This record gives sequence, structure tokens and C-alpha cells, in this order.
Amino acid sequence: MPLKHIIYFILAAMHLVMVALFAGHFAKWGNIKKPVTQALAVVGNYTGSNNIFSFFAPAISHQPYAIYLTKDNNGNEVVLDLKGRSPEFANRVNNIYGYMALPEGGPAFSTSLAQAVFNRYPDVDTIRVAMVVQQIPDMVEYRRGERSRWRFWFHRDFARDSTTINNRK
Repeated sequence: MPLKHIIYFILAAMHLVMVALFAGHFAKWGNIKKPVTQALAVVGNYTGSNNIFSFFAPAISHQPYAIYLTKDNNGNEVVLDLKGRSPEFANRVNNIYGYMALPEGGPAFSTSLAQAVFNRYPDVDTIRVAMVVQQIPDMVEYRRGERSRWRFWFHRDFARDSTTINNRK
């Protein structure tokens, strides 16, 4: 076997080991201050093996993301981001954001999320649910030099009485 293939094989095996470690929540095992653990964490960051997908997945799906701009009756504005305390919560929220990218899903799910923010923050009078999408190129586009880019998708404004004020795409 040529040396080039041996090197590729070793790199692929190391990547799979990293994927397995991070899938097993390696970072939560403790002793994160040790040099070996820190080195593995750096390798995970650079190779992408520490993320939810652990591989480059061109054109499989765009990555949606939503933010919430709240305003109280004094005019104070706060930008919120729904984050939980666990990766499982983040996965569930990202799945909902994926449904918001569908034409028929955006109105229903953004209304539901706005209501959740109203329930969580009782002093808020209006909420803007805004969604951006990271568009990931397919392999042909990637080879032509295109890279992922963020694009505004839509926003909807809600008042405390749960009626939609504005809907723009």
C-alpha cells in the first residue's frame, strides 16, 4: 500500500475515534485541563469531529437560526437567543427552526415560539422572531469556490395580544 494511502487511513481512523469520543460526551468526562485532553479538544474543533454532524455534508440541508427581539412598554429592546443547558435541547430547538424554513411551517412555528417567549418574559409587549439561514453549497459549487453564507429568511412581529403585526420574507 502506498504511503499516501497509509496516511489517509490513519487520518480517517483518528477522525472516527474523535467522532466516537465526542459522541460519548468526551468533554464532560472531567480532567479537561490535562494537555492530552486539551489537544484532543483542539483537534475536535479543527476537524469538526466535535459537532453534531462530525463531517462535511454539502447540500444536505441548510442551517436555520432564529433570534428574538423583544420590546417592553418603556421601549427597552433585548435580543434573545433560546439556548438550553444541554445539547439535546439545542437539537430540539434546531429541529423546530428547520420546520420554520418551510413555507407552511414558518407562520405556525414562529407564532408558537413567540408565545413561548411571551410566557417566559411577562414584561415584554412585542416580539420580533427573525430567522436567518446558513446556506451550504453542494460539492460542485464548493469546488467552484463557493462557501457557506448566511441569508435573511423572514421575520414576524407579534404583540402581547398574540396577533401578528407584520410578516415579511
